[in-house]
Amino acid sequence: MMFMIGQGERVLVVGPPEPRHCPRCDEVTGFEPQLRYKFAEFDLLFGMVYAKRYQLACPQCQHGWVLDTRTMERTLGGVPIPFRLQFGLAIGLALAAAIAVAAWRFNA
Repeated sequence: MMFMIGQGERVLVVGPPEPRHCPRCDEVTGFEPQLRYKFAEFDLLFGMVYAKRYQLACPQCQHGWVLDTRTMERTLGGVPIPFRLQFGLAIGLALAAAIAVAAWRFNA
């Protein structure tokens, strides 16, 4: 039996671009509101997010600003992270606890 353990980082565009002047590119570009998050996975079923931030970033050089998390999530109406990554750790721990209780109960 083989288990897969991994980690990764994703960037999701969460809104329309806003034209702003980028000091690094020295031109006006469409800054994208983004959600950047890092996650860990166990066997592609259970995961957890251990870092997330909303940012307004230049699509060319990634220079930008950090946005307020609560304001962005209120504007978006929730968190656009997949369910298995957002709540996977809690589900995995509850499943492990249920199996442990069942094993203890039937062996007693």
